[in-house]
Amino acid sequence: MYKMIVVDLDGTLLNDAKKVNEENINLIKRAYKEKGIITVIATGRPLAYANEICDFYGDCFGNYIIAANGAIIKDIRNNEYIHKITFTNEEILTLRNIFLEEKADYMMLYTDKQAITEAQNDTNLENSGIDFNQRKTKVENLENVIKENPNLIKLLCIVGGNTLALEKIIKRVNLIDEIEASIICNYLYKTETNTFKSTYIDIGKANCSKKNAIQILADKLKIKQKEIIVMGDGRKRYIYV
Repeated sequence: MYKMIVVDLDGTLLNDAKKVNEENINLIKRAYKEKGIITVIATGRPLAYANEICDFYGDCFGNYIIAANGAIIKDIRNNEYIHKITFTNEEILTLRNIFLEEKADYMMLYTDKQAITEAQNDTNLENSGIDFNQRKTKVENLENVIKENPNLIKLLCIVGGNTLALEKIIKRVNLIDEIEASIICNYLYKTETNTFKSTYIDIGKANCSKKNAIQILADKLKIKQKEIIVMGDGRKRYIYV
């Protein structure tokens, strides 16, 4: 018998318009209400965004959130962090210097606060469609932000920049001990009047992933891999093995 369902957001629970796939929601509601199966959101998005989904669909998402590509695991009911991975202040400043030198926009994601951005290309962030309900805040002095909010930043995401610049940044980031850059990704967001696209990379601590976070949570709850269903990629439902 399955004991836990893990659901990705973009492309699975959410479509290109970032609206909920009602079929998947209904399946999750039945599993949660009728079977008592533990429900978990797992997303690369910040915790604040995942919290909104949980608040809106609280009758079926009442257990755990895995956010920021596995950097955060939060127990919703008890409002406690089970797992957090942070950059050191030195790592943050080193990464920021790379972004500035390569003229790339970046966004930093907090655990439960607003994201912060620093744009060097006037249109990249504005055209990305990523606003997290206007929680973005542009900053002029990152050093002051770090001093005022120690150990809060969990994930760095670069938005915009051309492919060659991003490839160069990936190489530079991957030379830093215990930090990894993702492959180049594409973000798509459609509204009734506009389509937003952006090219970006995620940057996180080494071995930080949704898969590893699922395993950490399963171990804590003493749930076997064969008792977990993972819903991801919007195309398939498969058992996590």
